[in-house]
Amino acid sequence: MPRNPLATAAQRDVESQALRLFGSDAVQQSLARARALFLADARAGTPAGRATLEQNLSEWAFSAAICAASMDPANPRICWTLNLPHRWFGLDLPGSRHGVDNPDNLYRVIAIDAQSRYQVRGRVPPHAAPDVSFTVFSAYPGNGEDSHSLGVLTLADLEVEEQGRFVLDVDSLAGEGRRNHLPVKPGAKLIFVRDSLHDWAVESPITLEVQRLCGPPAGSAESADEQRLSRLAAQIVERAVPYWIHSMPKWFGQLPHNVLPPAAASNFAYARQATVGAQFRIAEDQALVITADPMGAAYFGFQVADPWGSSPDYARHSASLNAAQALPNSDGTISFVVAMQDPMVHNWVDTAGLEEGTLLIRWQALPPGGIDPQRSIRQVALVRLTDLAAALPPETNGISAEDRRHQRAARQAAHARRLVEA
Repeated sequence: MPRNPLATAAQRDVESQALRLFGSDAVQQSLARARALFLADARAGTPAGRATLEQNLSEWAFSAAICAASMDPANPRICWTLNLPHRWFGLDLPGSRHGVDNPDNLYRVIAIDAQSRYQVRGRVPPHAAPDVSFTVFSAYPGNGEDSHSLGVLTLADLEVEEQGRFVLDVDSLAGEGRRNHLPVKPGAKLIFVRDSLHDWAVESPITLEVQRLCGPPAGSAESADEQRLSRLAAQIVERAVPYWIHSMPKWFGQLPHNVLPPAAASNFAYARQATVGAQFRIAEDQALVITADPMGAAYFGFQVADPWGSSPDYARHSASLNAAQALPNSDGTISFVVAMQDPMVHNWVDTAGLEEGTLLIRWQALPPGGIDPQRSIRQVALVRLTDLAAALPPETNGISAEDRRHQRAARQAAHARRLVEA
């Protein structure tokens, strides 16, 4: 069995260091101060907001520790982040979810700067994700400032050898006709790599290595001192918590609950991506039925998140469904059923007991001219569970309790592939 591309020595070292930073006095004191900001927000007064407040507080702080540990452009280390809590390499690690993290995405970060030259070497597995992107960002997502895309390449843009290997040059030099060249502009801080999976049980992330070829002299050993890094992580917590508390309503609160806008191009990645973001609110005996058109996208996914923007435990709950996991309607559209309790249909998006939160639909690697706002969302209906059948196409697949148990077990087993240490 090929080695898991996520289970690297660099990953172990970054997470081990981040765990120490997370437990430092500086970070814990910042976390305590941040709790007051959470408690002062209106969402803390809702059942869903109260239930997930401490989880978000902890995970935003651990994300800050990951950022502090991994963002040295003179010593780039590829780090997988925006994860569920997990245990591997003998470490019990908090989660690092925020910003409506996509359960289908394997997010990896590589620190860079515009003054250095880097080379990223990769190998594409036999079953790769339908969309893999390399985006240059101006800031680490979640560190308390807007992260702007400064350039992007997808795996489909690269020249890949027959054995699946490729070399990607990352620098500020002129392109000179180089196909495998990711240009770096002033202000660049990192490469954000996203493997967007459809079939969790079969598809694997690409293998990646990074080397800094040249650049300004590295800082002194003292600059990497853990006391300094713990102070940096604490500063990130101080910025990130108010940033996310204010950003989520700005991004997802422009329309009333259960109202979805048409799809629009997203600045966060590249022109062939479109998204729809909204808020949901349902009662225990209700379901929100949303029918969307994949529009020919290579990757298409639907998910829910809590009111603060963190995904539920998507290994144990079907809190997201993509084009490979959901069953389509006869016309090619897909009807998702968002509900707190099992509606006994295959395409159940499980809110994990949350009565309200956010939802996000993503279309990636659309065909040319593929963003058609009028086609994107076909139906939105809030109905009682007793009336659900009338709101769904007649060909909708029901599911038995036994089949649901099998579906959940298969999902957990497929997710566990991400944490194989060998």
